[in-house]
Amino acid sequence: MIDKPFTSSPFILGLQALIARLHPTHPQFERLQKELKIKEAGDFGERYIMQELQKFSTLHDFHVLHNVILPTALPMQIDILVITPNGVILLEIKNIRGQVRFKNNPRQVIRTTEKGDTAVFTHPEVQLEQYILAMQQFLDAHHISMPIYGAIVFPFNNVTIHREGEGLPILMAKELPLYFHKLSVGRYQQSVNDITHMILSHIRDRAPFPLCEYYDIEVANLQKGIYCENCGQYGMQKLKRGWICTRCQYVCSHAHVRALRDYYMLVGDTITNKDCRYFLNIDSQDVAKRILQKSCVTRSGSGKYTQYNLSGLYRKCEDSRWPPENR
Repeated sequence: MIDKPFTSSPFILGLQALIARLHPTHPQFERLQKELKIKEAGDFGERYIMQELQKFSTLHDFHVLHNVILPTALPMQIDILVITPNGVILLEIKNIRGQVRFKNNPRQVIRTTEKGDTAVFTHPEVQLEQYILAMQQFLDAHHISMPIYGAIVFPFNNVTIHREGEGLPILMAKELPLYFHKLSVGRYQQSVNDITHMILSHIRDRAPFPLCEYYDIEVANLQKGIYCENCGQYGMQKLKRGWICTRCQYVCSHAHVRALRDYYMLVGDTITNKDCRYFLNIDSQDVAKRILQKSCVTRSGSGKYTQYNLSGLYRKCEDSRWPPENR
């Protein structure tokens, strides 16, 4: 059973917005582009593994949760958590291509691309061991006695793996059914459904917003204005019932929503009328007020000190069906 389906990382949406609003000459621009590619590859790999696990989800007492963050003393963010009567299994997904060498003493991963470029990463086993320890402490605190396993999983066969010594299992996606079968050696007393519901009730959300603070980027460095999804330029102008691009004449009724979502991810979760006019590049206080009152459910303060909370708008934007396609 898929109890917590795949959801794309909010970090990706935030990075896309940040890169789109930064000038290519900004000193962090190339670094952010590389980081975005890494996170997109990670998301793609996790989505694929979740699709593979969907094939086993009809098995009795087989529960799958994507992106699990629990309140533990040690930081823990599990790519995929599988709960079975035989134990709790933590899967660390690594969508890396090329030649990958797992080194010991010190534990490092060295990746060599087809072009011969090399990069050094922290060994995922180190992180996974921390997650296993944190999960053990979490289950102990809730009086649950279950074995905990961990595995590093590569989704695709576009990687050549070299390993020094022993350690946690390193698997390809197609090996997962056999891996789960080998672990089915005993059943434990706790109800898998109860354990799953308990974990679901403790899951926390974690987003790195606002990204300007996270990456130490001045808000003044961001491109201001309303983005045109037709020609990819900023500078749409307000109409009575929408927005028009002065370059390509594209008309959109909800173009401001993307800008306010960008503000939430990049600058902060609350916005004033003045901030709205500055970021959306509009002159009228009344227009900004109408936009914010329509877009934001909650607000505090009064007059020019009114703070509009963008959290509700961001959560609504997480639904891929909203805002609706332009008519």
